[in-house]
Amino acid sequence: MFVLLESKSEIAIAQRTLESTLQRALPRKAVKDIGYPGGRVHSAHVHTDGRFWFWSRDFRGRKVANLRRLNWFGRFSETAGLGITVEINTPYEGRNDQAAGFFARDTDTGIIYLIHSGRVGGGKKGVGKNAFYVWSNEPVVAVVDSKGLPRRGILVMPIKGSAVAASASRYIDLVARFKSAVRAGETETIEFRRKRSEFEDYYSEARGRRKGRRSSVIDYVSRHGEIVDALHAWRKSRGMPKNARLVKNVFIDLGMTFGKRLIEVFEVKPSANRQSIYTALGQLMVHGNTKNCRMTLVIPKGDTLPKGAREALVRLKVQVVCFRLDKNSVKIIDT
Repeated sequence: MFVLLESKSEIAIAQRTLESTLQRALPRKAVKDIGYPGGRVHSAHVHTDGRFWFWSRDFRGRKVANLRRLNWFGRFSETAGLGITVEINTPYEGRNDQAAGFFARDTDTGIIYLIHSGRVGGGKKGVGKNAFYVWSNEPVVAVVDSKGLPRRGILVMPIKGSAVAASASRYIDLVARFKSAVRAGETETIEFRRKRSEFEDYYSEARGRRKGRRSSVIDYVSRHGEIVDALHAWRKSRGMPKNARLVKNVFIDLGMTFGKRLIEVFEVKPSANRQSIYTALGQLMVHGNTKNCRMTLVIPKGDTLPKGAREALVRLKVQVVCFRLDKNSVKIIDT
């Protein structure tokens, strides 16, 4: 379960920690102009690794309609000014749904995350929150505030840890690719509109977070998207039937279709504990119910399956593939 940080002191500590973490992860400083619709920040001191940049500014004391801390991210250019890929601005206190960013604590682990509402700007038709959710296929978590009311968002990164640079960079790149897809007309197709309608129907029902335990070294929850990306590349590298294609949507982590028929389905779980196995089997059986559909469970390398689980997987003809995470990469291991 995720709970929203609302006190002024907790948010201030989380923001300072986030900035310190990103400054270490993006160690080079550069002075750049940052352009945005209707204006420009001149001579901003940004932090960069040569590929991506981060900049933050305190807006307290200024007469603005929506008071919030600015956290801007984008792709870096050596030769030109910078454009904002995504703003993950955070409130100073309480809940502020006009700010696209917020901090939340995982009550199972105590880890605090930067979360993005998914609201992506850009001033172009098709750039918006639900379109981004559908296009990105990122897990959406529900965060509960002090009144028990939920707020949805995408986990961007934990505010500290060894893998934050990879998580932040991946998210910036994801938003940039989404904007490119919008410009290319990918969100205007009949198929995309159908997926968006399915998504909106699906999320009209209450949905909790993906269950899972955190390794003492690697945060599986925030890196779920990296695992799915690696799984996609791994499956493609093993060869595919002619005219088959890999797909993913709000219901499945990864699948392979032949025509309109699903012939393979994968479910990624951050743990091999009993609850995760039960949930995965239910998802595989529901979505892999076409004739001869190959079902695969993807779990962390080194996790031990509960007693009786392996026998059940064999009976149900569910294959097992493992993944291994380190600080900067994901490796898929065929067992």
